[in-house]
Amino acid sequence: MNSKINVKYNNGKDLTFLIIETEQGKNEIKNGIQNIYYKSPLAISFIGHTIGDIVKIGNLDNFVEILEITN
Repeated sequence: MNSKINVKYNNGKDLTFLIIETEQGKNEIKNGIQNIYYKSPLAISFIGHTIGDIVKIGNLDNFVEILEITN
């Protein structure tokens, strides 16, 4: 929980997410960092991956490269 993950989507867009443990405040964006609930498909997609990995997001054809992970 509370890990910050910076990713690059296959369209070249960089985004930063903060994995939170409560649904309250999910999808909220502060200082360019979007909160995501730890049970969301996006957060679950990051489990077991590390910097440099290419990760498929849920059942979509969207892929991201993990650029940075901060705990």
